[in-house]
Amino acid sequence: MLVCPKCKMEVANITKTWSLVGNPNKTDEHIKLTSGIFKCPRCKKRFLKVLGEEKERGIIKGVVEEIKGIEKGLTTMIGDLREKIDKLKNERAKLLEEIEELKRKGETKTGILEKEIASLREEVESLKEILDDNE
Repeated sequence: MLVCPKCKMEVANITKTWSLVGNPNKTDEHIKLTSGIFKCPRCKKRFLKVLGEEKERGIIKGVVEEIKGIEKGLTTMIGDLREKIDKLKNERAKLLEEIEELKRKGETKTGILEKEIASLREEVESLKEILDDNE
């Protein structure tokens, strides 16, 4: 239980708490302080008190390593995506070429069929004339 520094009454209720992590020392330890604001119910004075202190090792170092790992993964993913995009662009170009070639072949075949149909129509007309003459 804490005691109010002004009226010496015991204070139990915490108004607010938070934690702060300090810069690393020579051994890469960070000191984490947990502090609280208290308000005396009798005199209404507010006062600050450190509630706890912990030593933590390598917080920043671990975060930096994690970020480096994420960066490496993203770089690899970007490289893979670029490679896939290039492959898809090449495949698209080949398919467009194939479509154009098929169009050319279709137009050629259409022209040949039109000529054959015209020839067959002429033959039908000549056969009709021959049959009409014989009657």
